[in-house]
Amino acid sequence: MLIKPIQRLTRYHMFLSSLSKTCQDLGLLEDSTEFSLALSSILSAARHTNTMMWIGKMENCPLDLSGQGQLLKQGNALVSGGKGRNGKRWSIGSQLPSSCFLILFQQSLVLCRTTENMAEPDSPSLVYSKHFCLNQVRVRDVVAEDLNTFEIHKLERTAVGMKKAEDEPVTRIECGSEEEKIEWVSAINDEVKDLKFFAKRLSREFSFS
Repeated sequence: MLIKPIQRLTRYHMFLSSLSKTCQDLGLLEDSTEFSLALSSILSAARHTNTMMWIGKMENCPLDLSGQGQLLKQGNALVSGGKGRNGKRWSIGSQLPSSCFLILFQQSLVLCRTTENMAEPDSPSLVYSKHFCLNQVRVRDVVAEDLNTFEIHKLERTAVGMKKAEDEPVTRIECGSEEEKIEWVSAINDEVKDLKFFAKRLSREFSFS
């Protein structure tokens, strides 16, 4: 029963497309535009639903992905430094970066590998590598002269605040272009700021209660 609304999403677009075309043929341009906007919303919801179902099949993921907040951004990148799920470090400098798929939620950034999916060639299988909680990271968007790369520093809480975790190597992420890098850094920092704001707000409310 729960899957039926999701299945219906893929059928609505034919109905709305037909209504929009009929209204246009009848000269009802305003109504045609309204149906076209509704069609765009349905197609966007269908794409998002398919994406979430695909991501939800990620292998070896210790996170409850449904509890990480809204899916904000996804894409391919190269990663070096840090540690994978098996504890081995991605080397900075000594080896070539590894291909990686990034998934940004409101509460976390998930790094995973992709493998060939014989059953669905257009949807490669995702295998979890590691993740960062966004309330425990700092992003450095300038890495030497490499305009396409940014760094993620994992933080740990101390008696005087947050500081870089000494035993956690820096993770470098190389994007396809400087514009891509800026988009990723901006998206991550926006969520980091939001989490800090809500944490301070909750702290003040508890202090007054």
